Amino acid sequence: MLDTLGDKKTPAAPELFFVVWLDRLASIGGVCVTLVFLSNAGINIIRNYRDYVTGNMRLSIFARLIISYLLLFSMLAGVSLYFIYHLSRFNQITRSIILNDTSILEYSNQLSDVLLSEARYDRKFVVLKDEELFENYIQAKNEFNQLLNDALHKTTSDEIKNFFYTIGSQHQSFGRLVNVERELIKIAEAYPAEWYVEEKKKIADDIIEQLKKIRHASEKNVFTKVVNLSESGDKARNVSIMISVIALSSGLIVAFIITRSISKPLDVMRAKTMEIAHGNFRGDLKVNSPPVIAELAGAINTMCHKLQEVDDIKSGFFSHMSHELRTPLASIKEGTTMLLEGLGGGTSEKQERILKIIVQESNRMIDLVNVLLDLAKMEAGMLKYHFSTTDLFFLVKESLESLAPLAEAKNISIENNTVALQTVNVDHERMLQVFRNIIGNAIKFTPENGSIRIETHEKKNFVEVSVHDTGIGIKEEYLERIFHKFEQIIPAKGEKIKGTGLGLATAKQIISAHGGKLWATSQVGQGSTFYFTLPLAS
Repeated sequence: MLDTLGDKKTPAAPELFFVVWLDRLASIGGVCVTLVFLSNAGINIIRNYRDYVTGNMRLSIFARLIISYLLLFSMLAGVSLYFIYHLSRFNQITRSIILNDTSILEYSNQLSDVLLSEARYDRKFVVLKDEELFENYIQAKNEFNQLLNDALHKTTSDEIKNFFYTIGSQHQSFGRLVNVERELIKIAEAYPAEWYVEEKKKIADDIIEQLKKIRHASEKNVFTKVVNLSESGDKARNVSIMISVIALSSGLIVAFIITRSISKPLDVMRAKTMEIAHGNFRGDLKVNSPPVIAELAGAINTMCHKLQEVDDIKSGFFSHMSHELRTPLASIKEGTTMLLEGLGGGTSEKQERILKIIVQESNRMIDLVNVLLDLAKMEAGMLKYHFSTTDLFFLVKESLESLAPLAEAKNISIENNTVALQTVNVDHERMLQVFRNIIGNAIKFTPENGSIRIETHEKKNFVEVSVHDTGIGIKEEYLERIFHKFEQIIPAKGEKIKGTGLGLATAKQIISAHGGKLWATSQVGQGSTFYFTLPLAS
């Protein structure tokens, strides 16, 4: 018994759950990392990142997405490992409470009961001198020693172990007194029985007191562990919330940066394609990253240069052709006029009618050539404007006087709601051309018995002019294209309407040269409204 109690080796600790789980996670993580970095994608990412750091290239879209996913995965893995660590801590504490402290409490109760059984069998043996009662005492004693050894192996507290060693020593003293008294009873020799009773009672009381201390120490350990568990839980909750917020914020920031680095150049390219659709062929698109989009931007710039070359060739052709046609057309017109005046001799009625048709078509061709030449000069910035302060009301009135016959032929009413004394600094003839083009288009595309309304509204530093008609209307997708050269809207019914498609393009150039803007709104079948702005005269 003394040898058993004297063995003070620390009992085996419970299974290290946390270490086992970390080892498993490390194995799994090592396999995943190995697979990623041994794959072609991983090798490409490393190479791209190396080149990106050294400045040799920009990260591709694929590399950016993979890096962002890896960062997010790393953050989530960190949060998960932290959770696993604290879960293992909770498991360790609860296992310690269940397997150690609760068991020690149970052992202390059992030892108390067995010790009381020993004391009862000893008292009965002393009174009745029955050897069977002594055998019962021996059995209770052996059971006490077995429980004591089991308790020593279960506990991990040095304080409680010392209590058990003290109990073992006291229990041995109790057993020696019982054996000595038994020998004295056997030889029927007189002995101080009261002293033995008192000594054994004293030892038993000391053992009971030690067992109480063990229960108190176990309860204290349980309470301490529960408090630590609660504190660890609060700390884990706060840290987990903080880590989750940081991880979520970092993930959102990374996702925003990666997405923005991809979407921003795409937005620039989309805006550039809109400019190309509106006739702006300047190859000024600058996108450096990502590489794929940068290559696409370079291709768009090349396309713009080619389109600009084609547009320049086209404009040069029209300008050269118009210039070359002006002289022969003027000669044809003058010659035909001279024939009509009889300078070449008399003409028949049929010949006179043919000559008048030639004059009319010559005038139309000369006007078209002049428009083409003027538009070419406007686009090149070479057209000279003669600005003067003019009242808008009289400009509109003058243009309506020249267009009145066209409106009367279709029984179209024109309502002039312009306000007098709204003076603007404009080129008088060019602004008349603008009004004639816009109002002429309104008359052309408004059916018989329709109406046209012209209004002006003075804003802060400019005046806004609107021309509203009850014509056929324009589809929304054509509202930008109608201001391009040679663009014409074909009515829904498909009837052919005469025109060159240059009127609105010319008007837009003139308005822009005056510092204003020209645009239109429309609904199919309900008419259109054309707006333009002009700065007010100071």
